Amino acid sequence: MTRLRIAAEHRKLSKAETELGLLGWQQVDFDRETQRDVDKIQNYEREQSRLTNEGAAFGRCLRELLEKRDLKRRQFTEARRQLIAERRALIEPIARIQKQLVVYRKQEPQYERRIPELDRELREVQRLYTSLLSTDRHTAQTRDELVHLRERTVSIPNEKADLRTQHMRTASEIKTLEGQLLKLNERSAELDVAGRELEAAYLVEDRDLANEIRVQERGKARLEKEIDALEGAKANPYQQIGRVLADNGLAPMNQPHALDKVRRFRLSIEHLESKIALSLEVCSHDDPELLRISYSLWAGMIVVLIAVALIFSVW
Repeated sequence: MTRLRIAAEHRKLSKAETELGLLGWQQVDFDRETQRDVDKIQNYEREQSRLTNEGAAFGRCLRELLEKRDLKRRQFTEARRQLIAERRALIEPIARIQKQLVVYRKQEPQYERRIPELDRELREVQRLYTSLLSTDRHTAQTRDELVHLRERTVSIPNEKADLRTQHMRTASEIKTLEGQLLKLNERSAELDVAGRELEAAYLVEDRDLANEIRVQERGKARLEKEIDALEGAKANPYQQIGRVLADNGLAPMNQPHALDKVRRFRLSIEHLESKIALSLEVCSHDDPELLRISYSLWAGMIVVLIAVALIFSVW
């Protein structure tokens, strides 16, 4: 147990010596050997400064790339939103024109069917009119029928003319609507193509930016790792300098408690080591056989205690 405490105190002492060296290495003129540790720290710090500046350049480039990527994403989102809005705006007129065309196209068969019917009716009316007109004897009923047939003979061409006019008007309207529908569908197709091209171009650009961002992040991480390694490398020179400062009783001007901490851990280690030395000296005068028997008894007691604990745990 004492040896474990000594190991723990040594770790604390190393940390305290390193802290003392860190705080006081610039405040004292050292001997030639210790100066080499000072020179190591200065070289490490110059290299850290260079790497820090290089890392700052990576950081600036990384921020610019992230801002550019965010700007491109917002521009793409806005452009796509406009395309989608325009595409949706076409849905209503396209649907309305399609409904109108359905109505007009239903009228076409009626015209095509009605004209032949009127032609047949006109021929039949003319035949009946001629037949009645050639009758020798005309009654009042015959004369009324002749008047009706003559009126129908005049009204059928007029009805056909009205149907043709309506047909021409409908055909013209259909042609106009079909032209409008064609333009709307073409624009809709253009918007679909533009949307796909916009997304494809954005994905390529975003992928390139993401790759460049990863390159910059790896470069920055590499520099940070090198800086951390240099910081770790300074620990040993700091500790050596801290030992020299502690050996000579030199404390940092602004934080003298750092020296007191090192002294406290050194005294603690000395006290623990003296306890071990005293224990070894006492043990050297003991009977080895009695020690062996004592150790055996303690081991047996420990085994019995473990067995009892296992039994109670099973219950």
